Amino acid sequence: MQKKELSDSKEQSANEIKAIIKNSLKSTGLFSDEDLSKSSKLEKELPNAFGRYDFDLAEFPLFRLYKNELKNHDIREPIIYSDSIKGKNGEIIPRRWEAYAGRFGFGGATTQVLLYDLLQLYVEQGLENETIRFGTIHALFQRRGNRNPSKRDYARMIRDFEVLEGYSFKCTNAFWDDQRKAYVDMTWRLFDNVVFFKSKHNSLQNQMPFGFVKVNSVLQSAAKTRGFFALGFDNQLFYKLKPLEQRLALHLAKRFRSKQVYVRFVDDLAKALPIEAARPDNVRAILSRTAKGLLEKKLPILQSFKIEKTGRGGEWLATFHRKEAPKDTLVKKLDSFNPDIDFLVEELIAVSGEPGSKNWWHQCARSLGRDGIFRAIGQFKEKELLVDLKSKGAMLTAILKDIAEQQEIKIH
Repeated sequence: MQKKELSDSKEQSANEIKAIIKNSLKSTGLFSDEDLSKSSKLEKELPNAFGRYDFDLAEFPLFRLYKNELKNHDIREPIIYSDSIKGKNGEIIPRRWEAYAGRFGFGGATTQVLLYDLLQLYVEQGLENETIRFGTIHALFQRRGNRNPSKRDYARMIRDFEVLEGYSFKCTNAFWDDQRKAYVDMTWRLFDNVVFFKSKHNSLQNQMPFGFVKVNSVLQSAAKTRGFFALGFDNQLFYKLKPLEQRLALHLAKRFRSKQVYVRFVDDLAKALPIEAARPDNVRAILSRTAKGLLEKKLPILQSFKIEKTGRGGEWLATFHRKEAPKDTLVKKLDSFNPDIDFLVEELIAVSGEPGSKNWWHQCARSLGRDGIFRAIGQFKEKELLVDLKSKGAMLTAILKDIAEQQEIKIH
């Protein structure tokens, strides 16, 4: 009898985990009950939202994308980029950007894609919280169209998370504070930590859909004050580009927001991407091949390019002509594009037994986010064990309001 009870308990626990995962997938709005009953149906394409990105991350180099064989090149040394811009009254302002790797070294092609994924999720989730909820590693692969990632793919992505968490930046005059009308020197990071939840202690391939990264306060501030700019091309196109094509596309999108024609010395542009090659002619060949790749793949913002030698000093110049200005709208509104809200609302309805209060639960979910809602549900369940509640909805509302007051959050 005890064995049967233990077996029933394990089966119930497994079913609860499956239900959580199913509800999480359903909450994205991409899958119906019929879809979820057939695993093959989960191979639907995600919406092709226009990509968005941070201005400074598009401007300055982050990753080593071109595998080179330069002698005496220490990949642990920081990536250093410097240039000058015109400030107020035509004043020349020198800028400097130093990107330092953590103990896992610099990221490359796959790390760049992961950062892109996380920034898209941050936009989709409203740029409001200090966390980016990615759910599981498998969900990130599925987002890119990779339905069957290998163990090596999982290991690579875990390392990419660690690489991103390890990055730090030292910037001189690289930021402009519009409120204080001042240039800013700053040392900062992208993310403070990354958290995975596993249904089995020894397998990241059996994750529960609650994984998140904590966004550093500097990136949070940038997201809330200026948002992320639209790239003018969708996520699916980004995934089809080669690593250096991705980087050049991000760079051009930022420049094309204000310029019809973007002109840059090849050496300077190579440092900004970066292209790290042994000889100048190799740099030009790589840049030309990369730009041609963008045209062949029909990057909608790029009309044409040319690389030519200037008469003055014999320097090489790259010229890019804009086709379409980067569009500044998303396919869906941010609120309706947040895959977490509906899931949290369903949880609140299930606990309270009050589907008629759905609008109120939606306001609570949107304002408090996953952490606040599950904290409230935990407190509610503890209270329910101790007290015979006359109105579950009223008690849950009181707890939610108390948590909101503690965090100085207004539910709206």
